[in-house]
Amino acid sequence: MSRLALYLLLLICGCSAEAHVRASVRERGTVPPEGKSVTIGLLIPDSSATEAIRAATLAIEEANNNPVPDRPQFQLVVRTTEGPWGAGSKQSVSLVYEDESVAIVGSLDGRNGHLAEQVATKSHLAYVETHATEPTLSQAFVPWFFRVVPNDNQQALAIYKLIEQQGGSGIAILTSPGYDTRYAVRSLTRTVAAKSGTAPLLIDAQPGKITQRELRNKLFKSHITHLVIPFYAPFLETLLPGLTATIPSLKIYGTLHFTMGLENTPASRETFEKILLVGSGFRFSKAGKAFRDKYLKRYGEEPGNRAAYTFDAVSLVIHAVRRTGTDREKIPEFISAHTRAAGITGTLSFDEMGNRQLEPLLITIHNGRFTLPDGL
Repeated sequence: MSRLALYLLLLICGCSAEAHVRASVRERGTVPPEGKSVTIGLLIPDSSATEAIRAATLAIEEANNNPVPDRPQFQLVVRTTEGPWGAGSKQSVSLVYEDESVAIVGSLDGRNGHLAEQVATKSHLAYVETHATEPTLSQAFVPWFFRVVPNDNQQALAIYKLIEQQGGSGIAILTSPGYDTRYAVRSLTRTVAAKSGTAPLLIDAQPGKITQRELRNKLFKSHITHLVIPFYAPFLETLLPGLTATIPSLKIYGTLHFTMGLENTPASRETFEKILLVGSGFRFSKAGKAFRDKYLKRYGEEPGNRAAYTFDAVSLVIHAVRRTGTDREKIPEFISAHTRAAGITGTLSFDEMGNRQLEPLLITIHNGRFTLPDGL
């Protein structure tokens, strides 16, 4: 969809915004503070995005349990983008004008992220994305857009640098038809071609498109030694162990969306032993471990990267409000101009396009646990 079409859709939705699905912190079981409080909006794809809801709730509670004199406390309003195409715009508009949010934190795919970004543009409201990695979200130079996750171009460069350290030739990319995956494949392809002078081999590995044996033979005949996977799907749980067993020299790399998908799967992590993954540092920092312990104690589950990035995004907005007040335009100005070192996923600072200025971290799995790779 073109930028013009998105703007036209925004204008239509802005005139007929309705509450499709709404859940406040009170409705989620966490009572907001008494008296006037500042609202932060959380936009998620559907009610199954529990990691984002839980992490945002913990960030709100932490702020309210550690108040700042003469500054307001906070409450969370959650809306989803599920429903007909355009629901992302409707719910974003509702967060701005009905719920009077001072900022929106999104945990969306790239398509809905674009709609929320258009609302931020119209209302001059800070929009902080915690999941979508599609590069064009930040290519409009919208001064109200920020992304706490590394975009596809940043991830592609980090993965290629690692491949280069380990030989640099024989690169293949698995593909799928998903919207976000297509952009990730595009970034990976361009980066590999520009850096190596040779385009990578693209393989559609969806079930029904190619058998495991055909894929194995294709990789072997093409002398592939590096395989990059920019998505997660259940069929990988049986596909990858077979590949590594028959091609021991094959090195496999996963993007952040692969990592997030893996974190939410019931499959044994030993299945993906030694795969190199884009992640964040929240499991390896003191603040991140404190967040993990709090999340685990409250919800009985370990948080993943989606939770960690959402916690950082909500905490970033809270920090900006405490420093600047509730003026909608001053909040993004503050975020743009200042570096926040207290993030559990690392230091938070942004370039002029709203991209996070932090090199993606590569992690791996050893004995079923996420860890830092040796020698990197």
